[in-house]
Parts: sequence; C-alpha cells; structure tokens
Amino acid sequence: MRLLPEKLGLVINSISRGLSREAFTIPMMGVEWDIPEARPLSEEGLLSLEVMRTENEIVVSGSLDADFTVDCARCLDPVAVEVTEEINRIFSWDTEMLTDPEVEPVSHNDGTVSILDPVREAVILSIPSVPLCSPQCRGLCPRCGINRNREDCDHDAEIGSASR
Repeated sequence: MRLLPEKLGLVINSISRGLSREAFTIPMMGVEWDIPEARPLSEEGLLSLEVMRTENEIVVSGSLDADFTVDCARCLDPVAVEVTEEINRIFSWDTEMLTDPEVEPVSHNDGTVSILDPVREAVILSIPSVPLCSPQCRGLCPRCGINRNREDCDHDAEIGSASR
C-alpha cells in the first residue's frame, strides 16, 4: 500500500484485495490541514491504517499519532493537544452505495483516494471546545491585556471590587 504523504492520498492500485495494515510516517508541516486554530507540534506524525478492499469498496480505519498546538482560551498561551479520535471512511465504486452520506465515491482522476478529510476530522474532534493551559489559568487582564499567570497588574483589585 502506498501513501502520497503531502495530500494523504492512498494510491488505489497499490491496495491489494483483502485486509492490509500499515503505518506511515507523514510530514506534519507538509500537509495542508486547513485548521486555523490548530498547528502541528512536531515535524512528523505516525498514521496507522487498516484498509479493507473488496470488489466495490475500500474501507479505511486507523489513527494518527501526533500532537497539535492550540491557544489557551483564557491566556492565549500554546496548549498541546493529542489526537485521540479514530479515522473511518468508506470509498465505493458502487453507485447504489453513494446515497449513504458516510460513503464517498472513488474518483479515478489521480488514482488515489484522499483520507485527508477523515484525518482532519479526527484532529478537529480531538481539540477541546475550551482548551486551557491549566484549570487554574487566570487569563488575560481585560483592561491592560497582560497575562495574569505571569504577572500582576493594578487592575486585579479594580476588577475584583467591580464584580461584587
């Protein structure tokens, strides 16, 4: 089985019938993730795939072992996020199966099936809705903008008394 790493495309004619398992080292910085809030933390990631090819379909499942960085929702410091969601996608040549929204058509334009979308979805689903650098994060001062985890400002007392 062959993978074009920059676009995460599995080369169709390199996938033999039956079940195949393979792990690929992919260049994290070379992939167009299109996830504005997340950036790859390391140069490489490990993409482990299990691919079942039959006469009418290619079923892909697996996982990405990689870390991304996102901004803390309170102080904007970087927060490491581990990708924990599984990857699952079905590609089919059978036009009757294409009515199922979970099934994608196999396109012969470039001889590959792209698994970029399901891998991207796994990354997005691994990002917490409110990422925090720590549960005790004090955030930014709403008046002067300093990071209150690193330094204090005179506004701390004003903000505390105004909220009472």
